[in-house]
Parts: sequence; C-alpha cells; structure tokens
Amino acid sequence: MISPRTDSYKGWTIQVTAEQNMCANFSFDISDPTGKTQHVSMGGDNEQRALERAREMIDMEISFHNGG
Repeated sequence: MISPRTDSYKGWTIQVTAEQNMCANFSFDISDPTGKTQHVSMGGDNEQRALERAREMIDMEISFHNGG
C-alpha cells in the first residue's frame, strides 16, 4: 500500500491518497490555514494530476474568499 503524499501550497495542506473511485485512481483532501478540510474523491488518474487539481481548487477558494 502506498502512503498518502502530503504537500503544502499557499499555506494550505494537500494530502493525496491512492484510492480507486469510478474513473479516478487518486483522491485528495485540502485543508485551509484554519484547519477546515474538503475531500475530493475523484482527484485524478495519477498522483501528479490529483496534486494539480488540488492546487487549482485552492486557487479558486482563495479567489472566492478575496472577492474574485
């Protein structure tokens, strides 16, 4: 079993896990600096793509909270 990969991006924490779900092979969790966590079960085909999607989601969350 592969252990989850943890990374940080703009103060947020990303955890990518090998987890097969429908057409995806990886899921991810993102946690903001306050500790609020969001889970995405269909993160991507591979670990790198799931990490890219997590970063894109963080950028969207930051943009949303900063008013666009």
